[in-house]
Amino acid sequence: MYIQLVSVHGLVRGESVEMGRDADTGGQVRYVLELARTLSKFPEVEQVDLLTRRIRDKRVSSDYSEEIESLGPKCRIVRIACGGGRYIRKEKLWPHLDEFVEGAIAFTAREGRTPRIVHGHYADGGYIARHLAENFAVPFVFTGHSLGKPKLEYLMSEGWTHEKANEVLTIDRRIAEEQDCLNEAKLLIASTRHEMLTQYAEYEKPEGLRQEIIPPGTDLERFFPHYDYELPGETIDERFKQARFRMSESLSRFFTHPDKPLILSVCRPDRRKNIQALIKAYGESQRLQAIANLAVFAGIRSDIESMPENEQQVLTDILLLMDRHDLYGRLAIPKRHDSEYEVPELYRLAAASRGVFVNSAFIELFGLTAIEAAATGLPFVATEKGGPTDIAANTHAGLTVDVTDQEALTAAMLDVLSDPQRWDEMSSSGINKVREHYSWDAHCAKYMRAIHEIAGDAPPSEAGSAHPRRRLEQVECMLITDIDGTLLGDHEALSALKDVLHEERGRIALGVASGRSPELVDEALQEAGIPKVDLAIAAVGSEICYGRRFIPDRGWIARLQKNWRPEALGSAMDSIDWIELQPEPHTQRMFKLSYRITREVSPEEAEQQIREALDATGATYTLIISHADLVDVLPKAASKGKAIRYLADKWNWKPEQIYTAGDSGNDRDMLSGIGRGIIVGNHTVELKGLKKPRGGELFYARSEYAAGILEGLRHFGFLRDSAAASESTGEAAEQAAGASKSEAIAESS
Repeated sequence: MYIQLVSVHGLVRGESVEMGRDADTGGQVRYVLELARTLSKFPEVEQVDLLTRRIRDKRVSSDYSEEIESLGPKCRIVRIACGGGRYIRKEKLWPHLDEFVEGAIAFTAREGRTPRIVHGHYADGGYIARHLAENFAVPFVFTGHSLGKPKLEYLMSEGWTHEKANEVLTIDRRIAEEQDCLNEAKLLIASTRHEMLTQYAEYEKPEGLRQEIIPPGTDLERFFPHYDYELPGETIDERFKQARFRMSESLSRFFTHPDKPLILSVCRPDRRKNIQALIKAYGESQRLQAIANLAVFAGIRSDIESMPENEQQVLTDILLLMDRHDLYGRLAIPKRHDSEYEVPELYRLAAASRGVFVNSAFIELFGLTAIEAAATGLPFVATEKGGPTDIAANTHAGLTVDVTDQEALTAAMLDVLSDPQRWDEMSSSGINKVREHYSWDAHCAKYMRAIHEIAGDAPPSEAGSAHPRRRLEQVECMLITDIDGTLLGDHEALSALKDVLHEERGRIALGVASGRSPELVDEALQEAGIPKVDLAIAAVGSEICYGRRFIPDRGWIARLQKNWRPEALGSAMDSIDWIELQPEPHTQRMFKLSYRITREVSPEEAEQQIREALDATGATYTLIISHADLVDVLPKAASKGKAIRYLADKWNWKPEQIYTAGDSGNDRDMLSGIGRGIIVGNHTVELKGLKKPRGGELFYARSEYAAGILEGLRHFGFLRDSAAASESTGEAAEQAAGASKSEAIAESS
């Protein structure tokens, strides 16, 4: 079993994870790393790849620029380039995700194996993973972690407008993608009952979607009990000992009486973490101040003024509260800590002091810090909204309260700190129960049972090797033909061509290129008795799809999105009174504006006036006029010919492997572009005199429709039966003469 996990945003590396560095490098990074490592230890798992974004930015470590990073014998991080090298927040990544999809497909093709499942994390990772799963024809698994609808509700309660949420967070796109992920997923994994029953309840979940609540595990090698330091013969990594010394020194600088029990908080400086409520509760309780010190590790900072506005405000509030309640000597607010070694030691230092960990966030979807604290033997007090309620019930290691009730929060902390027997019971129970309920081994055992049920036991070769993309890498020849007037038009000739394609299936792949939408291409092929093609270039070259399911090429989409301004171009076309939009459905596409010429006008005059109108917008475009009255406006990078060149580069086709066939003006750049062009005998006047640039090969067939395609394949020597060989020798001279005659007529006219 080969498993692909996708977690695209944040800073992802195997060692020294920079959790808390920013909003995008949070608990999900640790989650996917531990999930990948533990899954790779299962005997039936051949390989686990964690796909993330490749970042080349001097502002961050060069570790994030390495394409491959090993996490173990069967586990690695694979970094896919997209959106340039600069590190950007996840909301800015949406326009670049199709580039990631294509990069991941290309990587997988180079590896020569198909994943059994693809598991996406967060909305952006889910978007990528579901398109990869569609491409490989394997199940898609989704974990949302944090969802857009609840986030939007919270932001609006904080005074944001919907417009601002879209401007800053692209929230509507995120919500739409989350719904699409739920629609396509075979398995949904959540961490808590609260998450499943409240967060996902705001979305439509299709009937039959398998839903599993699988709490994430904890790295018990890092979060070992605090008393291990006291056990004789216990071997502890020197890096933990060094971190313990650093944290002890850091805290002692703040405290007048460093021997008191420690109230510990570790979180990002975000308003939702509600750190101010904890400091206010401590500052207004003389009893708490008398029996304990308070340490708040609120992210990593060097200069508050250089931080994002939200974080600046939270940290400023903390400092003002410290001053207002005169907490000097009792409150520590260190500037730095690392998540790898120092955070575990903070828990153990607090536990050794018989302190308490506090998570005062308004809502905590899971509550990983409560589990980590409990694993070291440190009791916790946490919000009752979200995952900590499950954690408290499973571990008996902490209390959950309404953190907006200051008296309740204060009472809970005092309850833990002032009752030695209860502290001992919570500490011991946490250590034992975390190992029972929250180990990564237990998480992955349940995960694998679910995966086996949705993916079945078919080997990967059966799951994905027949996918059309595999054929495109293996065949000797790629035939790409126009549909109307070329492939279709003569039933007997089409039947003969289908026989040849069937007999030569191991050598030749079939593609079609059409002005039709993919839906209408499929409809036309089905009516003609052609059940499937290997690829389709649709909508006059503005869409590329693969196989019988017409899977879109996400890389082509990403390419066409650049500098495409359909609103400006559409307004320019509307200003021409003898142009009208072609009727829906299927004519107007994401990258195609289609019009009809409504009065008699010469092709030269039509093109001149249309170009003048379009050029006035300053936008780039491709203009295609065909059959004298049909007009298509596409992105500059789009056309049938440009699509074929893109495919040739992508699949490493040589020009002599590519055969194109067409009959009209919208086939012109396809026929004159890369490869060998076949112009069927029933071609329109727009193709008369067409020449192949740079010494390419172009053949004018005498035969019409599909018979002309067969004639061209024989002429170029691809079909080598005895009859074809004898015909091609005599026909070659005739066709060359015919082509020269056509060119001479075109030039004289």
